[in-house]
Amino acid sequence: MDIDKKRPLHIDKEALRVIIFTHHYKIIGDVHIPRGGRLSDYLNKTIAGLETELFITITNAECFSISDGQLKYIAEFVGVNKNHIHLIFPYKGK
Repeated sequence: MDIDKKRPLHIDKEALRVIIFTHHYKIIGDVHIPRGGRLSDYLNKTIAGLETELFITITNAECFSISDGQLKYIAEFVGVNKNHIHLIFPYKGK
């Protein structure tokens, strides 16, 4: 059976490694955006001007304390409230 017939609402996504700064944490992890899409479009996703998702999913996350720079958590999944994001950008280094 054709994959499109099995999952007609499936959106092909790709992992994008990002750094997120909140008031308390620097988080390095992966967001999953539509293939060929832009991070800004993913973050600004709305329907009729209403925000559709309050949280973004981060996988393979490393959470560092802003106050001392120490690694505090490693998690397969972290949900980050968009209202708490001060800065987010693609991560290009190690």
